[in-house]
Amino acid sequence: MKVWPYIFFLIFIISQVNYAQEKPSKIQIDFNEIKGELTSKDLYKKDFGRYDGYEIELYEGEAVNFVVYTQKFQPSLALVNSKGEIFKQSDRNDRGYGNIVTTIPSSGKYVLYVVGSDNSFGSYVLQTAIAEPNALTLDSTSDFCTTLDFLLAHSIAYFFLLENPNLATQQLVKLNDAIDAFIDEEDGSYNAAFYNGNELQKAEALFRSLTDKIKLCIDKEWKMKSTSWSTIEDYKEKSITFTENVNNKLRYIVIGLFDYAGSKQKYKNNYSVEVKINRKVQK
Repeated sequence: MKVWPYIFFLIFIISQVNYAQEKPSKIQIDFNEIKGELTSKDLYKKDFGRYDGYEIELYEGEAVNFVVYTQKFQPSLALVNSKGEIFKQSDRNDRGYGNIVTTIPSSGKYVLYVVGSDNSFGSYVLQTAIAEPNALTLDSTSDFCTTLDFLLAHSIAYFFLLENPNLATQQLVKLNDAIDAFIDEEDGSYNAAFYNGNELQKAEALFRSLTDKIKLCIDKEWKMKSTSWSTIEDYKEKSITFTENVNNKLRYIVIGLFDYAGSKQKYKNNYSVEVKINRKVQK
């Protein structure tokens, strides 16, 4: 069994030091990805399986989302508390992943096991997202910058914790004055719509206004890039992209203005203004 007692603890502490040196944040979200492998050298226990173990320090009230992926075998996850009791197990499935989403009832050292059958061998990817107890709820009176900070904090964990039905305590947060918001299932991004209509002048004004608002919310670590009108398929788009110039985060915000007026597709409106927030996938 590979039990690496301080991997998560050290990574999280280092992350917290980095945050302290940057813009202070009231919301703490931790995300980590480990590439592991089950081999013939790993232990096997009857009625449990072949397994790797990772020790994690967790605290009461924290929300967690653990997921393991592999194409080599059908994995499962088991979270064991400091008493050696299985606190939570992933549901059985045949889709090549295992998932645990829960709230931690008591503080302590836990062990997260990646489990396969007796003949399970091969590589896997284990992702862990952990949120402090106050990180899942945003006050409805929060201003634009506070709401943006909340969403950017969750983008660190690719929004794994924000819209999960097992953890959600409120509806998906909308950026102030947005008319709609959703998490894109394909790329995991947060998307907010601010305008859907037929007045280009109004769409342009809102596009500029959102750019100015976001500039006021972010710090010097963010770089801005603008693109002029370009054709995408049979519609036009221009955008402003803010990218965080911090290697371990790689978060971004895109403000997009879309022109469907000349499209052959039957769009309900000619123009739309949207904001997308996400974190680049690290390879």
